[in-house]
Amino acid sequence: MKWMALLGGSAFLMSMWVFFKIGFIFFGGGFLLIPVIHNELVLQLHWITEREFIDGVAISQLTPGPIAVLATFCGYHHAGAVCGYLSTLAIFAPGFLLMLFISYGYKKLGNLKGVKVVLAKFTPAIIGLLLAAAIQIGKTIPVTPVTTIVFVVSLILMVHWRLNPVYLIAGSAILGMALKM
Repeated sequence: MKWMALLGGSAFLMSMWVFFKIGFIFFGGGFLLIPVIHNELVLQLHWITEREFIDGVAISQLTPGPIAVLATFCGYHHAGAVCGYLSTLAIFAPGFLLMLFISYGYKKLGNLKGVKVVLAKFTPAIIGLLLAAAIQIGKTIPVTPVTTIVFVVSLILMVHWRLNPVYLIAGSAILGMALKM
């Protein structure tokens, strides 16, 4: 890619650039970035494998700040600890800079009708991105009676009873360990 040549082939600079670009669309929640990160790192750049990406997503869901952990994981996998650190900083840089820029006038802008209309249009896109992330991750999971039951039960518990996903993740981990024994 042309931009890689401009960065002199430095793994650190390339990783920072990739996560800086991804950070520009970091709004509405971290899950929206999963398909973007997957496309960029697995499909386009081939920095990590499909399995490594899924492992990174799984690990990141066990911690606070899952996208920061995923950026760190992917950067580390690409070029070591320093790259993991720089990738994490880079993914948050656009949002941090944007907040510095707009925080002063946000109260005035947030009440404008045009701004409200534009923000309301993000909802369908966000739902689509979440669905795309679920489909991409779901493709890597073998369909068995156990995975199907876990999926259906998790869906019902989250949608109907609004159970915190932490309990579902913990329960799935325990079930997975029990079935391996």
